[in-house]
Amino acid sequence: MKRWIVLFSLWIITGALLGQKLNEACLQAKASLLLQQYAAAEQILLSTPETDRTPMMRFMLGESCYFSGKYSEAIRQFESIESGSLLPASQLYIAKSYAMTSQPAKAVEYLQKYLEQRDKLSESELELDPALSKIEHSKEWRTLWEKKWYNASEQKEAEVATLLKRKKYTEALTIIDNATKKNTAAEWWVLRAHAYIAMEQDAPALESFQNAIQARSNQPDYYAEAAVVAVRLQKYALALEYMQQVIRLDPYRLEAYLQRASILGLTKQYDDARADINFYFKYLPADDKALYQMGLTETEAGNPLSGIEYFSRLLEKDKSNTDYFTARAKAYIKTERYEEANDDFAQALDLNPRLPDVWLQKGIALHQVNDSEGACYCWQKAFNLSSKEAGGYIFKYCKK
Repeated sequence: MKRWIVLFSLWIITGALLGQKLNEACLQAKASLLLQQYAAAEQILLSTPETDRTPMMRFMLGESCYFSGKYSEAIRQFESIESGSLLPASQLYIAKSYAMTSQPAKAVEYLQKYLEQRDKLSESELELDPALSKIEHSKEWRTLWEKKWYNASEQKEAEVATLLKRKKYTEALTIIDNATKKNTAAEWWVLRAHAYIAMEQDAPALESFQNAIQARSNQPDYYAEAAVVAVRLQKYALALEYMQQVIRLDPYRLEAYLQRASILGLTKQYDDARADINFYFKYLPADDKALYQMGLTETEAGNPLSGIEYFSRLLEKDKSNTDYFTARAKAYIKTERYEEANDDFAQALDLNPRLPDVWLQKGIALHQVNDSEGACYCWQKAFNLSSKEAGGYIFKYCKK
C-alpha cells in the first residue's frame, strides 16, 4: 500500500520520455492542474489531436474533466488508458466518477479492479474518500468488502500508519523493525523513515530512505523526501543527486525544479539555480514559492538589491509571512541599510516573537548602528530561545 503515492503525480510513465524533448502542452496543462484551473488544462490538452495524445495527456484530461464535474467525459478519457502504470489510478478515478453519478454497481466494478493492484490506498482511506462515501450504503459496496483485499503485510502497514498519526512512534518502530527483519519491501523502509522524521532523527530517516531506494529505485517520491532530509543533514551533494533522479524519473514534476534550485543555491551554483527557477516561472510566473526562492538566490549570489525586489513583491501580497520580512531584512543588511533591516526584523517578531534567529540577526543589525544596549537585549532574547550562537555574541560584546 502506498499512502505516499499521490494520484495526481504523473511520474509513472515519464521514464519512457527520458532523453526526449518535453511536451509543452503537458507542461502547461500540469501547471494549470496545480493551479486548479481545470478548464484551462482541458483546453490545452484538447488542442492536441486525439490520435496524438499520449497516455499521460489522456490521464491529465481525465483529471481536468473529473474536477470540473464532467464525469462521463472523465470516464471516457480514463477508459482509453488500457494498460501501463497509469492504469490503477485511472481505475480509481473511474470508480469515483461512477460513484459521483450514483452508479454503485459500475463504481464497485472498477474499484475491485483497482483493489487487485499492488499500489493502492488503504481501506480506511478509500472509505473516507468523499466520492466513494456516496455509495457506502449500497449493497454493492457491502458485498465488495466481504472479501479481504489486503494481505497481512499491508494490514500491518495500515496499523503502523495509524500509530504514526497518533504519535505512538516507539510502538510503530517496534512493528517496523520486526517487519524489516523478514521483509525488505520499500514500503516498510519508508514507514520507518517517516517515524524517524516525526521523532526529529534525520540520520536514521535518511538511512531508511536509502534502503527504500535500494529496494525500489524507480520511485521519485522516495528521492524527493530523501533530499529534504539530506539537506537538513547538510549533505547537499547527496540531496542534489537525489533531485537529479527525481527529475530524471519525472521531468514533468514542476515543483522538483524549484526544490533542486534551493539545493543548487546552497551549493553556490547560482546560475543553475536561476535556470531552474526561470523554467518554473515559465509555467507558474506568479508562484510565491518561486519568487521567494529567486529572492534568496539573488541575495546569496551577491545581488541583494534584486533579492529585495522579489521579497518586496511578496510582501505587497502578504504581510503576515515572517519569512518574507526576515529574508528582506537580511538582504538589507547586505546593502548596509540597517535601519530598514531592523524595521523588517521588528515586523517579523511582531508576528512571532519566538524566532531565535530573527532576534540574533536583529541584534547584529543593531550592533552595526552602535546600539549596544538594543543588540544585547536581542541576543539575550535569542539565547533564551536556545540560540547557542547568541551566547557567543553576549560573551564578546555584552559582558563587561
